[in-house]
Amino acid sequence: MIDYLSEPSLNSELILVNNAKKLKKNPKLYNDKYLDEIMELRKKYEELDNFQGLQKEKREIRDKIRNLSVKTYVHRDGNLFGEMIILIMDKLLTRPNFVNYNYKNEMKSLATEHILKYTWRFDPYKKSKITGQYISAFTYITTIAFNAFVATINKFNKEQEKVKEDYLETQKLFHLDHKVSTYGEEYSEPKKEVIFNHIDTTLFDLIQKITLDEPDILVKYPKDYFIDLEEFQKITKYSKQNNVNLSIIKMD
Repeated sequence: MIDYLSEPSLNSELILVNNAKKLKKNPKLYNDKYLDEIMELRKKYEELDNFQGLQKEKREIRDKIRNLSVKTYVHRDGNLFGEMIILIMDKLLTRPNFVNYNYKNEMKSLATEHILKYTWRFDPYKKSKITGQYISAFTYITTIAFNAFVATINKFNKEQEKVKEDYLETQKLFHLDHKVSTYGEEYSEPKKEVIFNHIDTTLFDLIQKITLDEPDILVKYPKDYFIDLEEFQKITKYSKQNNVNLSIIKMD
């Protein structure tokens, strides 16, 4: 796995990946004449990149790598480019915007999908209207990943809000008539009844130990026991997975 990524190498690899896609459609485009030179120039640039200054030399190498990459059409397996985008995403996830989220794999999954989907839009010769400089591949990919991360967060927030609304509605039902079903607001007469004593255990722990041998089960719990959102989610998911209409009543 690579641990260092220079802009010219990323730029070049993105161009080669895009050219490889074009090559599949038109094999006559094949041209590996400059491939070895491109790889040598990448190494040379990375060596120079460790030193401050030398901007003219670096710029000349960057331009040459870009120009040769554009003319090179070879088959690429995508592994190196994959490592590059993973490195970018991992670095991006350390930013304060994203570091505290616990569904980073989902964020990376959507970002990877979007990056691979939109790589063909990258124009190596397009310049920024503001700076007049070539748009970097790093900026291009980072922007796609950033937007995908935000989209994933928004999706999970909406799902969490829906769960919260369902939970609050359930708590209202508890308060009104002490009767609620994990299958909805309707309450049906149970075929099995269980009493919950919350000493050294939780309601969810008890439900997991219940033999779910009936389609409708009633669980009674003490009025001083509070079911929080996390436990409510677990109970609902567990009952649905086992195809049981699990009704819960707070005892008077």
